Amino acid sequence: MSNLHLIFISNRATQRLLRLLSVMESTTVFTIGEMAEKMQVTYRTIANDIKFIKDYFVDCVTLTSGHTGFSFKEINPLKYRERKQNLLKNECFFEIIKNIFLGKYMRVDELAHHYHFSESTFRRLLGQSSPILAEYGLKWGLSPLTIEGNEANVRKFFKDLYYESSDMTDTLVPDSELPKCFMNQLQEKFGHNDIGSITAPAAFYYTLYIAIQRARIGFSVAVPKELMALARKGKSFVLICSIKEVIKNIYGTDLSEEEFAWIYLVTICERTVDREETEKNFYLHFNHGAEIANLTDEYLKEFEVEKDIKDQVNSFLRSFFLSRKINHILAPVLNKESPNIKERLLRSNNENYYRNLRFLRKNQQEGFLATPYLEDICVSLTIYNNLVFNFCAPSKNIYFLLEGDHYASQQLRTQAVQHFGTKHSLTFLPLKSLTKEQLNEASVDLIVTNYSRYISEYVIETDYLLIKVVPDEQDWCRLERKINPYKRKLF
Repeated sequence: MSNLHLIFISNRATQRLLRLLSVMESTTVFTIGEMAEKMQVTYRTIANDIKFIKDYFVDCVTLTSGHTGFSFKEINPLKYRERKQNLLKNECFFEIIKNIFLGKYMRVDELAHHYHFSESTFRRLLGQSSPILAEYGLKWGLSPLTIEGNEANVRKFFKDLYYESSDMTDTLVPDSELPKCFMNQLQEKFGHNDIGSITAPAAFYYTLYIAIQRARIGFSVAVPKELMALARKGKSFVLICSIKEVIKNIYGTDLSEEEFAWIYLVTICERTVDREETEKNFYLHFNHGAEIANLTDEYLKEFEVEKDIKDQVNSFLRSFFLSRKINHILAPVLNKESPNIKERLLRSNNENYYRNLRFLRKNQQEGFLATPYLEDICVSLTIYNNLVFNFCAPSKNIYFLLEGDHYASQQLRTQAVQHFGTKHSLTFLPLKSLTKEQLNEASVDLIVTNYSRYISEYVIETDYLLIKVVPDEQDWCRLERKINPYKRKLF
C-alpha cells in the first residue's frame, strides 16, 4: 500500500501494520532491528506486529526466521489481499473521499458525529492528511468538507488514489459499460493511431471515467488554446470524440470538446519505448521552438551516447521531454510520480537517478523544468532512458566457448539463451570450429568463455570476457554490462 493511501488511515496501529507489510513485500528478508528503525518504533512493537501477522495471515503468507533475519513470502495472494482489505473495514476516510468524488458533501461536525469522533479529533485527522493533499496543490475545504484546488490537480489526485487501490475497500472502479461502449465504437478504427501511446487500458478508463463523473457534478478542466488547436488535428482525438453521444446516452453527461482534449492529451503523454516512428510523429505534431531539441542535445552530449545509437535515442528522448512539457502546460502536477516508485528506484539505480537530477537542475532555470516536480520528472526520465538505451543498444554477435561438466555447460547455455537470445546472436562453438581464425573473425563482437587456457592458446584478439566455470550472479551482471553498458537494473 502506498503512502498516499496509508496517510488516510485513522487507526495508528492499522496504519503501522499496513506500512510494515508494504516494507516486507518489497524487501522479503529483514531483521526486527532494521524494521524497528525504519518504522521508528520499539523492538517489542515490531515483535508483537510480526506475531499478529503470523496469526492473522496464517494461510496467506509465511514468516520464517533464519540467521539473516525474517523471510516473508505470499502463498495465497488473493486471500492475502482480502485480509488486508478487512483491516480497513472500519476506516472512514476512504468512504468520505469517495463521497466527495461523487458530489455528496457533509459538514465537518456532521461527519464527526456520523463516524463517532469528537469534532476536534476529526479536525486533527484532517490535519494529518493535509500534507499529502498539499503535494498535489490541494487542501481540505471545510464548509462542507470537500477537496479544493485546480481541477486538473483534483483529477490527478483521484486517479492516483483509485488506480492503484487494490488493497482499499471503498474504492472506485470504472463500470463495465465504459470499456464496452469504447470498444464497440472504436474497435475497427484502432491501428490508425498516428502518434501513439502505451497507456494501460485501465489507466485510460480511469482518466475517462473521472472526467465523466467530475463533469457530471459541474467541474471542468481548462486546456490552453495552443494545445487545443494541436489536439484537434490528431486522428486519435477524432476517434476519442466519436464516443461523445454514447457517453451522453449512458451517463447523461455531455462532455465538451475541451474535456475530450484533456483526456486525449493526458493519454498521449504516456510515450512508447520501442516505436521510433511513432515518437518522431509525436514530436513533429506537438513541438514548437528549439527548447526540447536543445535540451536533448545537451543530454546526449553530457551522457556521451555512442554514435551508432545517438540518432535513435535522440528521437525517443525528444519525445519524452516534450511529453513532460505538455504535462507541465496542462498542469505541473501531471508530472508527479509515486514516492514508492522513487524509493524503489533509488534502492536499485540511484547512481543514474542522481546523474539525471544533476543534469535537470543545471537546466532548471526556466521552462517546464522550473517546477516543484523536478525530482518526479527525474524518476520518469531515469526509468525511460534505461528502457530506451536497452532497446536501442545494437544486437551483437557473441561466441561462447564453454568447458566443464556436460550438464553444467548445458545449463549455462540455456541460461545464456534465456538472458540474451532474443536480442543478440549467440553461437556456441563446436569442436570443429575452434580455430584462431574463427575466433578472431571481424564479425564477432564478444567471446565469452569459462576456460582461461583458451585466452592464451588461441591468442584471442576479439573482445572477450572470462567467467567462472559455473557462473555466479556477479558473472551474469558483468556479462550483461559488457553486452550493454547502458542497461541498469530497475526495481
